[in-house]
Amino acid sequence: MKVYSAKYDAAYNTADNSLTANLLKYPEIAKKVIELYPRYTTTYLLEKLSFGAGEKVLGDNSFEWKSMNRYRGQQQLAADLTTDSVFGNSISFSVTDTTTLPCLINANDIVRLASGLQVHVETIVDGTNVKTVTGKALNVVAATASANSVIGVIGNAFGEGSLGAEVGEGYAYPETRKNWLTTSRKKLVIDARDLTDITWVEHNGHRLWFFTKEQQTEAQFMYDLEVMRWFGRSSVADYTATTAGGDSSAAGNMPIIGDGLLAQIEDSNTLTYDSTADLSEKIITEYIGQLSLNAAAPTGNEYVVFTGTQGRVQFHRAMKDLLFSSGTNASTVMVDKYGQDVQVGANFSTYQALGNKITLVHCPVFDDPNLAATAAVNNGSELTGGGFKTVTLSGMFVFLDMSVQQGVANIELIAKGAEGTNRNWVKKYVPGMINPYDSASMLSASGDDKFECHWLTQSGIIVRNPLSCGILKPTGLVL
Repeated sequence: MKVYSAKYDAAYNTADNSLTANLLKYPEIAKKVIELYPRYTTTYLLEKLSFGAGEKVLGDNSFEWKSMNRYRGQQQLAADLTTDSVFGNSISFSVTDTTTLPCLINANDIVRLASGLQVHVETIVDGTNVKTVTGKALNVVAATASANSVIGVIGNAFGEGSLGAEVGEGYAYPETRKNWLTTSRKKLVIDARDLTDITWVEHNGHRLWFFTKEQQTEAQFMYDLEVMRWFGRSSVADYTATTAGGDSSAAGNMPIIGDGLLAQIEDSNTLTYDSTADLSEKIITEYIGQLSLNAAAPTGNEYVVFTGTQGRVQFHRAMKDLLFSSGTNASTVMVDKYGQDVQVGANFSTYQALGNKITLVHCPVFDDPNLAATAAVNNGSELTGGGFKTVTLSGMFVFLDMSVQQGVANIELIAKGAEGTNRNWVKKYVPGMINPYDSASMLSASGDDKFECHWLTQSGIIVRNPLSCGILKPTGLVL
């Protein structure tokens, strides 16, 4: 693909060679245009992989999807248990039973307490916010277990000739997750001063053009969307029925805003590392293990890890230390090549551990100094006055599970649209005394000596299983 600037000529004034008019006709050009802007890492990656969610957008601009968590909810002791067990003896203990933590234990279940005691459940008696469970001990251990400790259900057992009425009921429903679309817009005014500068895009035998100011404004709007898809936070808590269907731009009305990537995954697996010391391979491996605990499969997952320049430096150090600690002789890297260029070093972008694979992707958004984030003074970098051990967004690692389960991607973009209408990317011109593509037209939308270009997108992002994603950030960084 070739992109270059030129001066406007009347011969260009046709829709046949207009980039905007041909983006839908030649979608491969649109994808190539996105490639020209590496700052839009997330948008480019999701568009490149053709991820487009099929969930239906509801009338309030929300969309829902199902996500299966653990098959059994957590059970907890309601009070301390201090009775020592004897094999076959009766053991009773109380289990918390509330709306947020319901007791899901049934008769004939086998439960395991934090002390290691296993009990075959015989009866369950209701109480106020508790249930009293009684059964026979299956092993001889000190039955000491503290209140609020976890009770695990490890199976069930029935005798011969058991009746169907004796079988307990239990079903884990998938969790319903919900997010909202965000409507974003941008406007550009082009007058006579801007008509002379255009940008040509040549690709695959097609030669198309658009105004340079239009190209620059569109690039800025795409960057705004990229930042929004990372840092957006839902405004639905402030959204009331009185604003529905009204003018969201009116004073006092809060527009609908959906959660971005960070807001959807920050409560799942957010851990920290000490940025005053070098990031180690040990920390990376432990974090991969943490993610594997909640992934759809413990192995075979591929994580795309987004990070800034500081994170890339830290990752490089970790991989270099791993390489040389494994026995590689650093002296063999330097070879005497008199009169020749000597190449030293390696680029580290992929790491495999525990049957999983991570691929590092540079996310320039995290390097943006104009995005507010908690920052600390230089903490021991080899560079004075700053360096790559400060606490900034640039040192954050965001692990995204980009796997596909049963033909459905874990992370996808979604947009408002139906019956051929797609509001993922809407671009319109409002001609005045200047008509960008039909200067001979006698019709205009206004008498202003200019024309306007408007962009609109109504889109959102789905993270179907946020538990398999996570954030590894420097200690002290506030998102």
